[in-house]
Amino acid sequence: SDGVIREIILTALRTGMRQGELRALQWSSIDWENRTMTVRHSLNDRLKELEAPKSNRARLIPMDIDVYEMLFKRRQQTGYVFLNEDGKPFDSQRLLRRLAKVRGKAGLRRFTWHVLRHTFGTHIAEKSPLQAAQSLLGHSSISTTMRYVHVSPETLRRAIDLLNPKTAASAGFGQPVVNQRQNTEQDEIAQEIATLE
Repeated sequence: SDGVIREIILTALRTGMRQGELRALQWSSIDWENRTMTVRHSLNDRLKELEAPKSNRARLIPMDIDVYEMLFKRRQQTGYVFLNEDGKPFDSQRLLRRLAKVRGKAGLRRFTWHVLRHTFGTHIAEKSPLQAAQSLLGHSSISTTMRYVHVSPETLRRAIDLLNPKTAASAGFGQPVVNQRQNTEQDEIAQEIATLE
């Protein structure tokens, strides 16, 4: 019964989708050939209906191989991808309770669905251009995306070392590294969730 929650957690960690977007995801929004999903809707609990995503525009998210294989095993033509035990889309409170249950079983500290989105944003911002993170997260401005990023002293050191011919080759400079303490906690969460299989 926790299988669907594990699927939602993995999808959140690998796509950065918001909770309402995950709950609203439809099979028809998955392009199996191109290994992508289109975020077209968010599920509004209060109105109990689909609405536009927060940025008010659809976005395309490539699926990594794990998410692709996981969902492909039980693919359908139509309907919602993630259903509760009643065969209906989750409401946010029920999903939060299920996450708490899984966290408890795994002995994880308390975290919300939004932490999974931040974990995704953190990892993407570390390893790719900020514009890619902005697009995948569906942020309308780069300033929102920047909230996921903190330039560490180590990153600043690597940037300076790039200017010196003696140290440039070993600098290995990439995107700014996020807050180290938060990053470590998020890595621990991601690793512990991966062991829930």
